[in-house]
Amino acid sequence: MQAAADERMALRQQILQLLQQQMEALDSPLGLTDERLSECYERQSQVQALREKLQALSNSEVGVSTSPGIAASVDAAASI
Repeated sequence: MQAAADERMALRQQILQLLQQQMEALDSPLGLTDERLSECYERQSQVQALREKLQALSNSEVGVSTSPGIAASVDAAASI
């Protein structure tokens, strides 16, 4: 469980670093060149991929921890 928590924290830190870079690029006094805009789009894609990975990790943990409860609920409903 600790390994999963550490992985979630690492994913969040990566996301925050990418978002910080986005803010720096958008606040740059140099403006948005085509190159900087392309970099922003790439970072946004990376953020989305990391968010999906984080969500999948969270869902798998929730699924593992609630499976016995779900199974009990299904068994109880089946006996009615």
